[in-house]
Amino acid sequence: MSIINKLVIKGFKSIWQDTLDLGQMNVFIGTNGAGKSNLLEAIAMLSSSLEGGIDYEKLQKRGARLSSSAIFRSAFRNKNRTSALQLMADFGDISYSMDVNAADGFRYLAESVKLNGKAIAGRSNKGARIYNSPLQSKLDNTKSIFPYLDAFKTINSNLDEEDILAPLTSLMDYAIFAPTTPILRGVETDSSAKDPLGLYGGRLAEALTEMLRAKDRDPELLSFFRLLNWVQSFTTTDETDPELISGQINISGRKIRYQDKFMKTNFNKLYAYDVSEGALYVIFMLVLLTHKKSPNIFSLDNIDTALNPGLVRDLMAQVVRILKKNPNKQVFLTTHNPSTLDALDLFDPSHRLFVVERDKDGHTKSRRIMPPSDMTKEQWESQFFGMKLSEIWLSGAIGGLPTGF
Repeated sequence: MSIINKLVIKGFKSIWQDTLDLGQMNVFIGTNGAGKSNLLEAIAMLSSSLEGGIDYEKLQKRGARLSSSAIFRSAFRNKNRTSALQLMADFGDISYSMDVNAADGFRYLAESVKLNGKAIAGRSNKGARIYNSPLQSKLDNTKSIFPYLDAFKTINSNLDEEDILAPLTSLMDYAIFAPTTPILRGVETDSSAKDPLGLYGGRLAEALTEMLRAKDRDPELLSFFRLLNWVQSFTTTDETDPELISGQINISGRKIRYQDKFMKTNFNKLYAYDVSEGALYVIFMLVLLTHKKSPNIFSLDNIDTALNPGLVRDLMAQVVRILKKNPNKQVFLTTHNPSTLDALDLFDPSHRLFVVERDKDGHTKSRRIMPPSDMTKEQWESQFFGMKLSEIWLSGAIGGLPTGF
């Protein structure tokens, strides 16, 4: 499977040093400011690097914040602040790591691509090598070595490994999605051009149109009707009905139109502008999970935004079902809503729950919540008196809640 098994972060923003053993679905919960978004952005840094080098254009199209390069470097009291940060993504057979000087812009100090623990490409202050051969031209310290490796593999067709770079290529397409209500409603524009639906939802109607017109449409899209029982049908249209849109707003382009089964049949259609936020966020998530152009590896920051706790729980259950059918997809979700946790099965190795907290020195730490190796599911439930995972979290038993003064 092309999913990240291990993520190592050193000296990046609020993360002094952390190692995460990841699964297919990874949920991060914790207090505001604990560093959850920093974890997602560390992956965005790796993704940008694989495209050819870290710069603000690449970070922007992946949904990372465009802070000064100095902000990317940890700055803790009682710690010597270095100019470099270190990141590594390990897929099992293949891994990619980099040391980057972020004192003024982003410049590579070292890189390594390893296959089964053996370096197949790398750079250091001694130069760059690919398959034990020195790179003929000097490698710009703002450019990544990965495109050279990909080109080398393409030219040397005698390399018989089965698409060894596929996991890293999959990571290259990574993005942090964060849909916002005004953009989903169509009254604000999406500054991103990320396929298939925009980082913030600006292309949702176009992406949904593509799915509805596809001959092999994913049936999971129809689970929308199980999640929101007031919807009789939905479609997309270029038409603008003046009876449904006032002259006070300007909505152009493709629009999602819903049909409410409880309204009069001669007046039961609503554009995205007038439906509940939940209807927009749910369909965004379903399209993101099932559209053929969606990234295999992606993050969704604050999955619980604008959703009723019960709807969050039901949507998460649907996410679990979709991921089981798509083993090459990997999802990272941040949340503040405990209902998000109730679809997780801590005895399923593909599910990972991390409580993200700041330790006594202010360092972000990700603590995986997992039962003891010798404990059965029945014993776990007995220990917590049959409580749901959301209830266990709210009780304070696994941390991640504000402690107050």
